[in-house]
Amino acid sequence: MNSTEKRIPPKRFAYIIALFVVSLLCVIMMLYGRRVLLDEIIGIIAMFLSFSMVFIIALIQLRRMGRLSYDGTTYKRVFILSAISWGIILISSYLPPFLGPVILTSFLLASAVDGLLSLSAALFMDMMLCYTCGMSSNTLYCYIMLSVFGSLIAVFLKDRRSEKNPHLYILLLTVQFFFPVIYYEFSYGRLSVSFLTSAFLSAFIVTIIVMLSYKWLLKIDADEEKISYEMYLEDDFSLATELRRFSKAEYAHGKKVSRLSMACAKEIGQNEYLAGVAGLYYRVGCVRGEPLINHNVEMASEYCLPDAVKQILGEYQGMVEKPTSIESAIVQMVDALVSRIDALGEERMESSWNQEMLIYQTLTELSNQGMYDDCGLTMNQFLRIRDCLIIKENLL
Repeated sequence: MNSTEKRIPPKRFAYIIALFVVSLLCVIMMLYGRRVLLDEIIGIIAMFLSFSMVFIIALIQLRRMGRLSYDGTTYKRVFILSAISWGIILISSYLPPFLGPVILTSFLLASAVDGLLSLSAALFMDMMLCYTCGMSSNTLYCYIMLSVFGSLIAVFLKDRRSEKNPHLYILLLTVQFFFPVIYYEFSYGRLSVSFLTSAFLSAFIVTIIVMLSYKWLLKIDADEEKISYEMYLEDDFSLATELRRFSKAEYAHGKKVSRLSMACAKEIGQNEYLAGVAGLYYRVGCVRGEPLINHNVEMASEYCLPDAVKQILGEYQGMVEKPTSIESAIVQMVDALVSRIDALGEERMESSWNQEMLIYQTLTELSNQGMYDDCGLTMNQFLRIRDCLIIKENLL
């Protein structure tokens, strides 16, 4: 682990304190004006302090391990989404039982932190809501089920971010409507038209909010990921400095592979920044010698590179494992091609005909070896990558 990750920077520490203060204020506001006995208040505050301590410690540890939403997730994002979630809980405290939109808390939190941690936080918020407001056990059970379902919806949408998901939204609308109705009937043994109307209206609003916020959260993901990867591509990043200090030729090679990999990934709509970072550090293990692949992964871990990058570095040239992602296949193609150019010398490659023939030969050989059978690369994408590399100014 990089030594800079062993201590919490002041800015991150400030967000942690702010998160604790906002959460405590929401709990106090839910308690204010309600008939809660002193011993109950003490118990609620004690539970809040205990959980907050565990949550903050787990958050810090998961951030160090790169197990938040993704490796570059910021504390600012965690604070904002947690504050919004506590706001939802506070609003729910003034709504009729069973109709609080608590499903949104687990949905929002799951986009920023580890799934287990986000669900734990959402369930704790449900408990605080029900305890402070004196709600029945059936209300708590209903909110727990909705929070669990919210986490599952978040996982499904995150895994299928490029797909349309009308069936998931229909399922969300159905669950958000029927769960409150079922638990209301358990509590009172009857249903009223007014409650059914309110339950449907609540379910409809929650579904619309999820549909809209899902796109917003994906945009935040993309923006944070871009900022994170751009940091690794900077010349003054510590790992880049170490590679350049070891060999300027190796660093120049990595920069070229990075630039070409980004161009190819962008051409076919893949993650260009992932390809760029993996391309830059594709042979970083040479700093420590053989075995190259082991040192690739070792150094990537020490400098806290994202897991997706470490996976690509571990698939170096398909020696141990063939590329398992399209970005890995792109970096492998480009590195093999640039290595051949370095061996032949750029002067011999000045002819566009020589360059095109080398590209055809190199990529065809790799494809015929079955190198890209497991990465999901289509023939159309393969041809577009090849055409992108044929452009002279991109290659030399």
